[in-house]
Amino acid sequence: MTTFEDITYNLADGIVRIAVNRPDRLNAYRNQTADELREAIVLAEAEGTARAVLMTGEGRAFGSGYDLSTVRPDEVPALDDVLERHFNPLVRAMRQCRLPIVAAVNGPCAGAAVGIALAADIVLANRSSYFYEPFVGIALVPDAGNTLFLSRILGRIRASGMMLLGDRISAEKALQWGLLWEVVDDAELESAATAVCTKLAQLDPEALAGTKRLIAAAADFATEEQLDLERDLQGEAGRSPAMKAKIAAFFAKRKG
Repeated sequence: MTTFEDITYNLADGIVRIAVNRPDRLNAYRNQTADELREAIVLAEAEGTARAVLMTGEGRAFGSGYDLSTVRPDEVPALDDVLERHFNPLVRAMRQCRLPIVAAVNGPCAGAAVGIALAADIVLANRSSYFYEPFVGIALVPDAGNTLFLSRILGRIRASGMMLLGDRISAEKALQWGLLWEVVDDAELESAATAVCTKLAQLDPEALAGTKRLIAAAADFATEEQLDLERDLQGEAGRSPAMKAKIAAFFAKRKG
């Protein structure tokens, strides 16, 4: 039986529930987290009785982005390698999975977590949640599919404002902009997402898989090229003096 450290995995009534389980870090992703999420998606697809996947975060956050504490203060992070080996394979696995994936966004959803949430097929959020693109503020560029999904869902102007300015986007605004299927009260998120998964689980799996494939063919064109471009430009940004200064400031703040 597969065991995980950074996530929880449970299959019941045809629904695979996968949740990032690092609540003390607001579910910040380290490389292992992305690897385990990808492995869980592959495992879910192989389950004979699985019909839908619910992805969320344990505690009070969906995900606070990449865990910078995993980078040493004196290290020049090879973020292009991180994307190539860990995060891009996760995004690809989600988009290529035959099972419909429902993301239940609870609380903060920042950085890479935004791209991972939007790689799902249906996205719900609770009212206290928000979406946040911190990349430029720490001398980086958006990654994990963010530039792909946000630009196609929001259009160039709103996507530019969200990613360049780094303002927090409330769940209600995200709904208005078309990032979300539904916003529900905080206490109702899990049940609402489960209800969507239950409905999907009762539908013909081949029809669901075929529909998902058709949507991907229409909406996911040039995905590989965009993920590769994010990887390359993030690698350059990660080696810049500005990023090195931001990492030093991050650790200085933690010590203070």
